[in-house]
Amino acid sequence: MQTTLFDPVATASVLLKVWRSGELLNRLPAEVKPETLEQGYDAQDALFKAAGGVRAGWKLGVGSPGAMRAANLSRPLVGQLEKARLHGRGTHLQLPADASVTVECEIAFVLDRDLPPLIGRAVDPEDIRSTCVTFEVIRSRFTDRKIVGWPSYVADNVGFEALVVGESICEGLDLQVMRELAETAVVNLDGVPKARGLFGDSATDPLSSLAALYQHATERGVTLRTGDLVSTGAMCAPIDIKGSGHVLSVSYFDKELTFSL
Repeated sequence: MQTTLFDPVATASVLLKVWRSGELLNRLPAEVKPETLEQGYDAQDALFKAAGGVRAGWKLGVGSPGAMRAANLSRPLVGQLEKARLHGRGTHLQLPADASVTVECEIAFVLDRDLPPLIGRAVDPEDIRSTCVTFEVIRSRFTDRKIVGWPSYVADNVGFEALVVGESICEGLDLQVMRELAETAVVNLDGVPKARGLFGDSATDPLSSLAALYQHATERGVTLRTGDLVSTGAMCAPIDIKGSGHVLSVSYFDKELTFSL
């Protein structure tokens, strides 16, 4: 148990160093390890500030009912999207040759208005400008993100590495379109089908994730901004990949979103 006050800046400094070097940590040193999710989010804010990035939106993870139950979480984890790490269709992501990543195909929303902190805020369709498909690339700064504890993983910006963003599939919010998307999307790795939509307790509800972000932002005193992109968590089964030379794509409706590693 920590006996001194937690310093999120010190934690951020350790994480930023490995972000920039490409090294991995087994775990954070005890003197800078956050013990609560709140401390983890304080460190995440400090990391984002120290990195000098521009926030372009938000990502949510560990958000399906089954995943939250197994992780003993009451709502999804929240990370921040850095503008420079958002990419369009066909991009090639240059990662360390031996990097291990997890790729998730997700549903994302673009916000259509500012949303100041408000206790109990519910999702209003008028909040959403458009809906699109994304690929999130997760590359934690830990050798095994699943054993370091959720506060440390939150401090690591929930493992965010990059987001590949597809074109809009509809204006505003269309529940039928989202259902059809989850039922028909196919994720391919190097031309071979690898993942389809998740259902039941394994599926993330995009609107529940968005509502969780509202609650998180209110507790943190953050205003969600017009144009913010919110990637809501895995729509299809995640794919673990090691090394480079891979091409990923998702086919949905008459569209395809592709990128390479």
